[in-house]
Amino acid sequence: MSETGRVSRRLVVAGAFALGLGLGWAGASHRAINESRARDGGGILAIRDRIDAEEMRLLDLSAEQRQVFQAARDEAMAKADLVFARLRPEMEIIFQAFDQKVRPVLSPRQLAVYDRLEQKRRAEMPARPAGADD
Repeated sequence: MSETGRVSRRLVVAGAFALGLGLGWAGASHRAINESRARDGGGILAIRDRIDAEEMRLLDLSAEQRQVFQAARDEAMAKADLVFARLRPEMEIIFQAFDQKVRPVLSPRQLAVYDRLEQKRRAEMPARPAGADD
């Protein structure tokens, strides 16, 4: 009986260890998902800023280099925004076609979320610049 008791105790300890490991892994995964959602929920500008900060960290830039890097990045992004703004009418046509295919398959709850996401996406798109009538 003492041998059976030792085996039972070992199984209980192994089970408790496995359970703790599983709960720890699940908790860490849940936390990472929540942090990722919070980090990426700020919109395109927040994502750009986070990517810039990570690039500067990886490059290990000095203060002077950071200043040049950021100024050049800001100039490039401003020019890129103008290009995207000129393409906005065409992008709207593409998104309308997408919208017509997606809306019929969404439930009312999903449609409400989809509309909120679309409104946010449209607000973040650069405005068409004056004089961009090609």
